[in-house]
Amino acid sequence: MEAVKLSQQQSARMAELPDDYRVVGVLHRAPLVRKPTGQIIRIGQNGRLTAATDAARRRVAAASPTSD
Repeated sequence: MEAVKLSQQQSARMAELPDDYRVVGVLHRAPLVRKPTGQIIRIGQNGRLTAATDAARRRVAAASPTSD
């Protein structure tokens, strides 16, 4: 995973996330987070959580190891 400098708002939001939320990638300086339900969300520069785009979900799926 690439190193990304987060905005203050993004850092604050990351600190507030429950322990079972996992950072699974980064797209355009926005961390992508997987909720326990499997939904992928992004943390925007303003710290707001929004639904990830289809491109972001595809990127995460492509990077995830497949289980046999």
